[in-house]
Amino acid sequence: MFSRESLERRRVAVATAAASHRGPLLVASGLPVPVAGTDQFHELHVHPEFRYLAGANVAAATLAFDPREGWTLFAPVASEDERVWVGDGESLETVAAEAGLESARPAHELQAWLQQRRGEPLAVIGNHDLLRAPGAYGATNFEALEVEIDSEVGARLSERIAELRRAKDEDELASMRAAASATADGHLLALRSAAAGMSERDLQIEVEASFFRAGSPRTAYGSIVGGGPNGAVLHFAPTGRRFREGEIVLMDAAAEHDGYAADVTRTFPVSPAFSGAQRDIYALVLDVQKQAIADVRPGAEYRDLHMAAAGRIASGLVDLGILHGDPTILVERDAHALFFPHGLGHMLGLSTHDAGGCLAGRTPSDRFGLKWLRADLPLEQGYVVTVEPGIYFIRALLTSKEWRERFRDEVNWPLVDTMLDFGGIRIEDDVLVTASGADVLSAAIPKEIAAIEELRREAAGA
Repeated sequence: MFSRESLERRRVAVATAAASHRGPLLVASGLPVPVAGTDQFHELHVHPEFRYLAGANVAAATLAFDPREGWTLFAPVASEDERVWVGDGESLETVAAEAGLESARPAHELQAWLQQRRGEPLAVIGNHDLLRAPGAYGATNFEALEVEIDSEVGARLSERIAELRRAKDEDELASMRAAASATADGHLLALRSAAAGMSERDLQIEVEASFFRAGSPRTAYGSIVGGGPNGAVLHFAPTGRRFREGEIVLMDAAAEHDGYAADVTRTFPVSPAFSGAQRDIYALVLDVQKQAIADVRPGAEYRDLHMAAAGRIASGLVDLGILHGDPTILVERDAHALFFPHGLGHMLGLSTHDAGGCLAGRTPSDRFGLKWLRADLPLEQGYVVTVEPGIYFIRALLTSKEWRERFRDEVNWPLVDTMLDFGGIRIEDDVLVTASGADVLSAAIPKEIAAIEELRREAAGA
């Protein structure tokens, strides 16, 4: 839960940014999405701009700002039918306390509040379902209120909030450390319990239950668990496929706390130890990751960290006989991206891929080796980023006639063809940028080969 001082500081910054806008500002939380054929809804994750400014996790709520009156929170009050079926929900007093405000008003009063500002330009941020379904928030059609929606001001304020969200304050870091701690419980359980014959889904259930037992109310994202060749699919959803001796398991799973995400990946053998190729590739990815973390500091360009990691991966793949040629030229031609197609990582916070990943004015690249780079900005103290290099044997890329022709001389195709069921290896940690360098929030989760193999022997009873 955010402190009152923290919320007030954020709202003052947004109010200052909105000073040139003479009308009201609405920040919408988002509406529940119904599950067809039931009387229930998908789990709500309120818009991060609303959570950042209002502090609350309430559906169909609106944080409103008037430059003459300040901030007002409008939140729904449960009807009699809702109280029968789903309970009372949070009281207005509880929501107001979460928001650090003296009081909150019932959502149905939003209409009268807007009516008093009829004809004034209106800026809307947060969840734009407010514009599509204003009645669900307690307002009528905006056209009836004769208001002009100032989309330019809304976009400018969202950009400003993204900038504010990059550097985390102490409240936010406390939540992120709690998320990392719960995540560590789940990953340690996986390393100690995964075994041949267990399915990807079995492991997902055990790991997520561990998150919940550690106090996390939900996962930060859909857990990724891939055994054998499934580990090469970057966002693989776990299935009933069972782990086999000699395979590796890639698990990207994390907990959330007070809306803040952790994001951690570990790769480990089903057997008590890594095999030859597994060990060599894992050692390469681990070395690349550790060097990238060592280079994290204020002022470092995240894109430069990515390119340095790409160069190290290319060099390592040459040493392993998988690529041929000068590593610098291989990276220039994007040959390395056949095996490392994604970016080094991303910003982390209220969203798994958090705000402000690309500095204003910079244009994302459509180049094969850069098109999935999610962070292109200089790092500053207080930023939290993921560092997650990986090497994968992805059938969609490695069996493509186009890529085989383009890189016919750079890739050792006969060797690669023997490794199409290898899967992938990714190692990901959550890293806080400090004045002196990097603080790894997920450091409690083992990643050294010796530490992983010790836990795997424990799992095998060896």
